[in-house]
Amino acid sequence: MECLTCTESLTAFMDGELSPDQAKKVESHFTQCTPCHDDYRSLLHTYQLVEQVDLLELNPDLWTRIHSEITDLSPSESTWLASLRSLFGIRWVPIAAGTLGVVFLSLFFVNQPNPEVQQKAFDKYVREREQLELPRVPVSPNASSLELRIAYPNPFIVSDNRPQENPFKLE
Repeated sequence: MECLTCTESLTAFMDGELSPDQAKKVESHFTQCTPCHDDYRSLLHTYQLVEQVDLLELNPDLWTRIHSEITDLSPSESTWLASLRSLFGIRWVPIAAGTLGVVFLSLFFVNQPNPEVQQKAFDKYVREREQLELPRVPVSPNASSLELRIAYPNPFIVSDNRPQENPFKLE
């Protein structure tokens, strides 16, 4: 028997819900497997602790007291609650759901980014980037004619790990 199968059937074993054949297999596994035996002993200890707990006797007047507290609501509270319930009854749920759906969809479509503004932000970033003095790294003279003679470093690799402002942020 595998440990997983044994641990899964541990509570059934403790409650006497296993067939005699399965119970013997679980017991024989306990004698051979120390971790499963430890789990069994732990669960057995838990069962013993639960059996030692005394059940509390409820006061017979408790339900009467709870019932009187509930029914003694002031008339203003009960009418206020009743009017609130009638206002937001079952028939208003589809209307409220539809209204919320329309509001969320309209907010979604209204807040779509404007491509012109995005293009302006990108163009501004490119212009600023062109004005920077970038270090030039010479390329090997044996490079093919298709390759650049001067390599520019990747502008998106940041050697400084401190947080920086987003260059594409819309203003």
